[in-house]
Amino acid sequence: MAKQYEVVIFTAGMKDYADWALSQIGDGLVAKKCISHRLYRQHALPCREFYIKDLSLLGRDLNRTIIVDNISENFLLQPENGISIKSWYDDPADNALLQLAPLLLGIAKQKVSDVKLALRESKEQLLKMIIEGDNDPTQHLQNLSFS
Repeated sequence: MAKQYEVVIFTAGMKDYADWALSQIGDGLVAKKCISHRLYRQHALPCREFYIKDLSLLGRDLNRTIIVDNISENFLLQPENGISIKSWYDDPADNALLQLAPLLLGIAKQKVSDVKLALRESKEQLLKMIIEGDNDPTQHLQNLSFS
């Protein structure tokens, strides 16, 4: 994704743990080469049992900013920018991020002017496929088009 997007890690984890976890990816160089910035728990707003991540802290155009998170409450301030993803708990076969890649690449390649609209359209198109009987609409993510 770093070839198409600026990748920022925004975690509710503590800095020391998050940095250690990121250093475990590949040989540690992957994280250094692909991740441009990191935000941690101290950058998030505590709210009950979760932390709200305010994307405006990134200082980026929110029409061109997407957050992928396993806790949808974390992006309550900018819900239209969010993609909920299943939680990862020590599952070496987990490929949720890989399944999401075609959608993210499609948004980048189509150079959409507002990712919020593209995410809304993608949800509508996937819901339509489900209603029409498709049991796995995610297999069509690479074919979605956005206005």
